[in-house]
Amino acid sequence: MTMRVLHIVPSYIPAYRYGGPIQSVHLLNKRLSEIGVAIDVYTTNAGLENRNDILINRWVDLDGTRVKYFNYYGYEHYTFSPRLFFESLKEADSYDLVHITAVWNFPVLAGSIASLLRKKPYVISTRGAIYEKAVNLKSKNKKLLYYHLAAQHYLKRASALHFTTKDEREKVLSYLKLDNKSVVIPNGIDLSLYHSLPPEGIFREKYPLLKDKKYILFLGRITPIKGLDILINAFKEISRVDPDIVLVIAGPDAEGYGKEVKGLLHEYGIFDRVLFTGMLTGDDKLSAYRDADIFVLSSYSENFGMSVVEAMACGKPVIISDKVGIHQEVEQNRAGIIVEANSGSLFKGLKMVLGSEELRKELSLNAKKMVEEYYDIDKVADKMRTFYESFFKG
Repeated sequence: MTMRVLHIVPSYIPAYRYGGPIQSVHLLNKRLSEIGVAIDVYTTNAGLENRNDILINRWVDLDGTRVKYFNYYGYEHYTFSPRLFFESLKEADSYDLVHITAVWNFPVLAGSIASLLRKKPYVISTRGAIYEKAVNLKSKNKKLLYYHLAAQHYLKRASALHFTTKDEREKVLSYLKLDNKSVVIPNGIDLSLYHSLPPEGIFREKYPLLKDKKYILFLGRITPIKGLDILINAFKEISRVDPDIVLVIAGPDAEGYGKEVKGLLHEYGIFDRVLFTGMLTGDDKLSAYRDADIFVLSSYSENFGMSVVEAMACGKPVIISDKVGIHQEVEQNRAGIIVEANSGSLFKGLKMVLGSEELRKELSLNAKKMVEEYYDIDKVADKMRTFYESFFKG
């Protein structure tokens, strides 16, 4: 008998401006559908408000997964949607399990209440939202108030919590004193996309600034939590040592933080050595990884680090902060360099990697091996299906 799972998430593809989880959640659902788990998704039209092609309140098929988008009202990042709540309450009985992704959004509250009232097991994927650093970095008082009023109740009553890294599970359970059943299952990637990368040099040819230069790549949302200030300060120092180095910042600037970043670059006199590409997708993104000399993610808080895995799949040496969720796994597999979340530590890491071709080759080889072992979406989907089945055994 086919297991039926309702996945409730505040936003969904093609709302790509919300970052990596948008793609990784859908890829997981797609693979689960292919291996015999019937997945339906309830979500909102957050990030898609101006898209006339997005059908509202009707099922649409996305790669074998049924998705229903509901209108939301008010604050974009809370996604209040009464219709989503009432349909969840009405339809929860027809599913074996409810899987909820996020913490601070109304759909999480709606899905939890519906599951509790219908006596259905529900799993919450926290996706880094309740790291202590993430809570403190933005809207701390509002989050703590909401946690005490609502979030702690649906988190503590969840049948299980899903984390994408050991680091996230250890820190979150300790920080919030939660004792739920929990599981660590990482995000996955479709390795077939990385077996035939775009030819080398395409990205460099597109941008004259990169001609005959080495470049450091950052790819992700332009937001304070990503540690771009750390990267820029370290780049300022490394550019004094190496005049042929360029920094590429690729990603959407939904919050307007890019203005502050550019101001810092102008202040340091290095603005002309930095390339802003905007958001990259498809072959453009793969080409950026392919031609990069080093990939850097110096986040202050990051539950996983999807772009790190993508860079490793492309065989790139990566340098990440010890606040990026997968840092333990990367360090254990010697698949990248781990630095502290400060510019001095990052500068030392950059200098070490740029100064040793042998080290870059070693990191590249280990990175590819690690991705195949840990993050192949087929393996990840098998683990998630086994986890779902654990609620109904015995």
